[in-house]
Amino acid sequence: MEVSRENMKQRLQEEITPLDVVAGVIYFFGKDASFPTDYKSLHKAFFSEKDNALFKEFKFKETGPYPYSELLESVFSRIAISGLLGCKNPDYRSYTVTSGQIRKIKSSSLGKFSKPQLLQLKCISQRIKSNLK
Repeated sequence: MEVSRENMKQRLQEEITPLDVVAGVIYFFGKDASFPTDYKSLHKAFFSEKDNALFKEFKFKETGPYPYSELLESVFSRIAISGLLGCKNPDYRSYTVTSGQIRKIKSSSLGKFSKPQLLQLKCISQRIKSNLK
């Protein structure tokens, strides 16, 4: 069975993707949030949530100096390229989230989550944010 471009587009608009999960975490960091771009810190913080059902697609390699997820790194790259995340500081040591980016995330990703999933995502986001400080 061949999947048409329209069917694929509709599925991506309805199904929760790993990008939606990370965008949701970032959304609940709040506007004007700032957090390190350091992949070691990011991977460790997200690794702490690996057993959560929303993170089932993220696989972490635990054999290196820190837990590493190729998918997580790819998602952060895509989020940054898509403009849902910024690096406005001169040394690129931290990501920033503007109110415009928060609005984009809300309109593009949050509608895919149920109310219980949104509450869960908010709690996860708070834990990850505290692990990034």
